[in-house]
Amino acid sequence: MLSAAALIFAAVGYSQSNTSTVTQTGSGNSSSVIQTGMTNMSDVDQTGDGNASEVTQDGTSNDSDVDQIGNDNDYDVDQIGTTNDADVYQEGNRNLGGGPSLIWGTRQIGTDNMSTTSSVGDDNNAGTSQEGDRNMATIDQVGNANVANGGNFGIRQIGDDNKTEIGQYGNSNFGNSFQTGNSNYFLITQDGDGNTATSDQNGNDNLGGDPVPGLIWGIRQLGNDNIADNDQDGDRNNSGAGQYGDENQSYISQTGNDNIANGGFFGNYQVGDRNVAVIDQDGDMNDAQNTQLGDDNDATATQDGVMNFSRTTQDGNMNFNNTTQTGATHSSIVDQIGNGNSSTVTQSN
Repeated sequence: MLSAAALIFAAVGYSQSNTSTVTQTGSGNSSSVIQTGMTNMSDVDQTGDGNASEVTQDGTSNDSDVDQIGNDNDYDVDQIGTTNDADVYQEGNRNLGGGPSLIWGTRQIGTDNMSTTSSVGDDNNAGTSQEGDRNMATIDQVGNANVANGGNFGIRQIGDDNKTEIGQYGNSNFGNSFQTGNSNYFLITQDGDGNTATSDQNGNDNLGGDPVPGLIWGIRQLGNDNIADNDQDGDRNNSGAGQYGDENQSYISQTGNDNIANGGFFGNYQVGDRNVAVIDQDGDMNDAQNTQLGDDNDATATQDGVMNFSRTTQDGNMNFNNTTQTGATHSSIVDQIGNGNSSTVTQSN
């Protein structure tokens, strides 16, 4: 604690090139670093029981790295300024992102910010909030009851060229993405039990999957009790989904301008049991796609607007289709091959 205080004092004393390094190994440790000024950098390394860390940076060219390995750790990183970078790694039991209040773990307001958070092990929780230009956030979780930060957000972006990736690989994971403004896109990948992914995009050139090499997915789920929800409101939006196993559901809703449901491969794409897929589009030049291969699938596409297009392909057991189109120049193609399928298409001008 004395060495940490000395480092913080040095950081306050020499604001042009401040550096703070805190290393804790042991029981019941806590760390707080506050940096205000230019070219600040903070490194916190915690290994052991009941650690907590809080880093606050305000200024230019800030960099924060927090590593936590062991027991009841939680972290909170705040960055306000220019060219900030935050990297957090958690491995082991009961780790959180924004602490018990779940406000955030890593929050960035400014220019050229980037946040990368990785959680490995037990009851982990993550956060991230970005408000400002050129921001990018990635959360990677492997193991047990991980969420992307439930209560408030798991990756929230407001402003310019933001990018979101959430990957969860195992057990009761939950994902969340919220984007408002400009050239944002999201990519969520879940492998494992009881996952839920939710995305909300409002404004400008938002996509679903990574535009390079090409719109693979926005929300992709492989395995057990998954639910996916995509919401887009505003210009040039693109969405996705794609589910490959057990009791999956997918909902996509788009309102406004040149939205499609994710083009080339899927907008709702389901292979496997008990799946339900719904696409709702309200607005200009929308395109919808439902493809279901297997078991008790149900597909619904509703379009209300101009130049909407919908196709549904079902191959396998007890599938049902409902397509409703209201507006100008709508077109619908339904192809069903296999057991107990029924189809209803309504078109109106």
